[in-house]
Amino acid sequence: MKIKTVNIQGFRSIKEPLQLQLEQVNALIGANNCGKSNILSAIYRVLGRDWVTKNSFDDTDVHNEDYGTDIIIDFEFEEPFQYEQFKGFYVEIPKVRFLYTRYKVGESAGQRRLEKQCLQLNDKPVFGFKLKPKKGEAPQMIPLTTIPQELQESFPVIFIGTDRNLKNQLPGSRNSILGTLMKDINEDFENPENVIEVGKPGSGKMIPRIERFKQAIDEAIRTLRTDEFIALEKAIKENALKQLGFNPETEADKLDLYFNPLSSLEFYKSLEIFVKEHQYNINATELGAGFQNAIVLAILKAFEDRKKQGALFLIEEPEMYLHPQMQRSLYKTIRQIGESNQIIYITHSPHFVTIPEFNEIILVSKDDNGTHTRKSTLKADEGLKNKFRKELDPERNEMFFAKKLLIVEGDTEKMAFPEFAKRLKIDFDSVGSTIIEVGGKRNLIDFVELALSFGIPVGLVYDIDSSDFSKKDKEEEVKYNERLNSYAEHGVQVFVFSNDYEDECKKYYTEKIYNSYCEQFGRNKTLRARLMAQDETIAIPDFVVPIIKWLGS
Repeated sequence: MKIKTVNIQGFRSIKEPLQLQLEQVNALIGANNCGKSNILSAIYRVLGRDWVTKNSFDDTDVHNEDYGTDIIIDFEFEEPFQYEQFKGFYVEIPKVRFLYTRYKVGESAGQRRLEKQCLQLNDKPVFGFKLKPKKGEAPQMIPLTTIPQELQESFPVIFIGTDRNLKNQLPGSRNSILGTLMKDINEDFENPENVIEVGKPGSGKMIPRIERFKQAIDEAIRTLRTDEFIALEKAIKENALKQLGFNPETEADKLDLYFNPLSSLEFYKSLEIFVKEHQYNINATELGAGFQNAIVLAILKAFEDRKKQGALFLIEEPEMYLHPQMQRSLYKTIRQIGESNQIIYITHSPHFVTIPEFNEIILVSKDDNGTHTRKSTLKADEGLKNKFRKELDPERNEMFFAKKLLIVEGDTEKMAFPEFAKRLKIDFDSVGSTIIEVGGKRNLIDFVELALSFGIPVGLVYDIDSSDFSKKDKEEEVKYNERLNSYAEHGVQVFVFSNDYEDECKKYYTEKIYNSYCEQFGRNKTLRARLMAQDETIAIPDFVVPIIKWLGS
């Protein structure tokens, strides 16, 4: 069951209605303390629990702990959930709402309560059957008064937080990755057709594994029932009878109390992971955070290997403890899991986003009115995505993390401008500014449009007379330049060079002096531009200074 949209209001930093339009894979990007974790927490708070009550929340969860504020968390599904209220009789539920509010009247007025509502898309209640329909009679319909437990059990929610504690992902932990996998393994184990040979190998009797398990557990219990064990069980039973007002001597048949052995699923859930190092067996939960993180990610990859589907993953900072190569590998795993499961993750790493999949990126920010989100307003058609794929460069992914973005045609400006900034005592990184090159003038518009669609403050640098356009394409270039200039009306800071960066430098330094720099710093124009910018004896060109100051402000 896929979630189409999530709406959150009044939860922690989220004051105003916040709507998330979800894809299969969704990346939340934003500064620290802007509310990204609160989004995951709100979702997990209501979908990651077997039973959600008013005690699932408290007043500290309410925005600003305001007495009159309610928490509202809505989920709209891609396809309505088919709730089988009675055998063979289904009710469609397209949307559910969790409302943490207060009683308005009566003895409980002012006290908190939690409403769990099944809604139509117009927010009117979903009607279910009052009684099981009978043949030949019109069914009686009444509003559903709560969210069916079957709906919440229909897909597992797996949360991987920043603590990366392995205990949270072991089979015994609720909504863990291994717990989800073990449920499937147990279903296969309990299948009567899953048999095991008992007796002499090759000539023994084939019986269902579940039957053999019960035999083994019964034998284990008989072995465990020592005199001390039996005395403890008897003492507990006698005291329980007394507490309930029965005579243990004459009314022992009123209560039968005994220890029950593990079921097969409980046995699977009790399993722990150990690491053998030299001659020592060490519980993996006692190892360091980095090692535990490696095991958690190994379990995540095992989930992908088994092609499990239908889960909702909520992951905080998957890049933790990983070097760049492993970050790229894990990102591939996340994308593969996302083909048949839904994933929402928080990241601060450009290795966990990619420009062609810009529709999966959600920028998160916070102001005086709380947490807000923004997705691209561009249409995610395959033509545009394929164009971005041709220009795929991981460094360009940094644009999504930038507070201010400068788009340039090529590497020369990208390498030189930061060096000039250092000499001007301007630190681009400290103010969250980024420069990306886009592989030529013809790609400028697509990247400017992408930045504008996310509301990222953006500037661009272009050459009026670029080698990207041949002599016969000059009319096309004139129109292209006009379009680039028009972005100034949309808040884009446009910087224009008459020619390319090298020719501008020749004009500024004079051709003779520039050629001497070329001899001094080599033929590679990109490296040469960087070395010239670093050299304190070479003046900073006047045409560069406004660009540096804008980006560094």
